[in-house]
Amino acid sequence: MRFRWSSAIQTTCDACRSVIVRHDVDLETIGEIADLPPDASPIQIGTTGAVDGRSFTVIGRIVYEYDDGGWNEWHLVYADGTSGWLSDAQLEFAVSSLVQPTRPLPAADAVRLGMDYTWDQRELQVTTLTTARYKGVEGELPFEFWGKEDVLFADLRGHDATFGTIDYSDGAPMLFLGRFVSFDELGLGNVRTFDAVDRSAGMQGFNCANCGAAVELRALAHTRAVACTSCGAVIDARDRNVTILQAAAARQSITPVIPLGTRGTWHGQPYDAIGFQQRSISVEDVRYAWDEYVLFNPYHGFRYLTTYNGHWNDVTVVRERPRLLHAGAHRPNWRHGSTVFKAFQHAEARTDFVLGEFPWRVRVGETVQTDDFIDPPLMLSSEGTDAERTWSLGRYTAPDVVWQAFQLPGAPPSPVGVFANQPNPRAGRVWPMVGAFALLAALLLLFGIGRQITADREQVFLQQYTFQPGTAESAFVTEPFTLRDSGTVELTTNTNLSNSWLGFDLALINLESGDAFNVDREVSFYKGVDGGESWTEGSSGASTLLRSVPAGQYYLRVEPEGPVNGPVVSYSLRVRRDVPSLLPYLLGLVLLAIPPLYTGIRYAAFEGTRMQESDYGSASSGDDDEDE
Repeated sequence: MRFRWSSAIQTTCDACRSVIVRHDVDLETIGEIADLPPDASPIQIGTTGAVDGRSFTVIGRIVYEYDDGGWNEWHLVYADGTSGWLSDAQLEFAVSSLVQPTRPLPAADAVRLGMDYTWDQRELQVTTLTTARYKGVEGELPFEFWGKEDVLFADLRGHDATFGTIDYSDGAPMLFLGRFVSFDELGLGNVRTFDAVDRSAGMQGFNCANCGAAVELRALAHTRAVACTSCGAVIDARDRNVTILQAAAARQSITPVIPLGTRGTWHGQPYDAIGFQQRSISVEDVRYAWDEYVLFNPYHGFRYLTTYNGHWNDVTVVRERPRLLHAGAHRPNWRHGSTVFKAFQHAEARTDFVLGEFPWRVRVGETVQTDDFIDPPLMLSSEGTDAERTWSLGRYTAPDVVWQAFQLPGAPPSPVGVFANQPNPRAGRVWPMVGAFALLAALLLLFGIGRQITADREQVFLQQYTFQPGTAESAFVTEPFTLRDSGTVELTTNTNLSNSWLGFDLALINLESGDAFNVDREVSFYKGVDGGESWTEGSSGASTLLRSVPAGQYYLRVEPEGPVNGPVVSYSLRVRRDVPSLLPYLLGLVLLAIPPLYTGIRYAAFEGTRMQESDYGSASSGDDDEDE
């Protein structure tokens, strides 16, 4: 016997399956283990890797099994001589090491789901309680372990990737802490290749206990239940003689868009579509159904694709524990990582149809409480009960991406309506447009201020006149005056009117060409006392701005008109050139405001349509103001 690790207490003999315990330099055989159960883990004794800059070698394993699954605990020895553990539960990996608790651990009869435990200022919570059975050991272990059953484990999770386990296999509970890791992050070497021998060892297939049809297991030992594609019977993959749920007499027929067994390239890795289910929720007595696909890769584990009305989501299980924000608010929020998700919908989901393999015990007719929280293009979802939830994270995915990945025939159906986490096509545009508008408006304002400051406002004509009511011919022309530059011209009339009116027919006439600019204006001013309060109406003067008047010699033709019995009115006529107008700048502001206003309206309309499907209605869409 050769021990790879100097501190190993126990090992197993590869030849005779004996369990060998080391007492100093003496070896003792304490029993013989049965053959290990079928296994589909890519890890094996001798696999190497590294985590957080520390290289390791796998030197041992403990296999656990419980009512609805099982997992491997791989014993690691690091290059510095210390050891740790790599948990592999259906290809979800976590590394951990034995630590000394900072406060007493709860007893086995006192630990409860939801119980909080703080380690190194990290908030942990008991999320799973599992009573597991010993199913086998191999390789070297740091303690004597053989023949144990009904071992309680309490799994802890943090709001980050922190992972922990309270192990009650010995008299005193032990605390193991670490974090979740991905397959790629481990940088594993010397892994299993899943050739024909490995596939056979990992349960390759069997015959359906209901109809006898051949059933192939692509996910091998990771499969917990399989729905026969021939008869629809749902079978326990670990006990092929037991039919968990027989198909109904008139089983509905649904053909998956992605045929089961199809292999596609997803996130740069080959994934097989191995399972399909149709689920539904009921809202106001209307049932809405969607499809879900189970994807499997023997190294990277399970992913899921969901589709509803042409909208697709790429879904993965969330290992971190989301944090509840604003628990008492009308619309509760959850934080996952640095992202805040707003509540969208709560419902009871029912499984209506299943086909193929599943990593859990799926049942037709099974119902579960679901909650969806959105931050497009992401959707955070939970399933389960208040005591225990399973969290997943979906990302909205364009249909053509799915079609290309799995080489599906034809073109994908166009999405119908607006989905919960569908990205707003105008997301990210509103605030940049508002910023551009603000910048351009500021520049326009600067130009306007500059124009007001630099304008000449040159007075080229000013003359006082008197209007006599009843005069047979009141029209006249003024003395010529010069406009030395082309530009704007302001005509101003000021009077001493009181409780009367006076109209003016004015024409600015070019002395050489005869071109005329005609202006009709009426000036009226009234005042009085009503109920002891003074009032006024109108104005005793008026101005008109003419634009683009050419330079040259001009005169005014004036024809005043007033009431026959009105008063004598004294008035003046004034002409100024190069007087700035505010109208072009106001018009410019309006034109600049059109793009952001239009985009904002379209953005709000999209969000309003989205929120019509939410429990919180379109009235809550204001909570979804664009943050980009």
